[in-house]
Amino acid sequence: MNLTHLKYAIEVEKTGSITKAAENLYMGQPNLSRVIKELEDVAEIKIFRRTSKGIVPTENGRIFLNKAR
Repeated sequence: MNLTHLKYAIEVEKTGSITKAAENLYMGQPNLSRVIKELEDVAEIKIFRRTSKGIVPTENGRIFLNKAR
């Protein structure tokens, strides 16, 4: 886990979409998905939940992202 990965997770939360966050970060969506998965594995929590309306933080994810800020 590094600061860049935390920045990526914050961008995903802000946009509510991995695709839109990847565009904003000038990177491919598969790479961003991989980084988020690795971050969840390292943190040992599920940070985001996928819904029909996009991607939203879980309760633990909100706490994690607040600390990341």
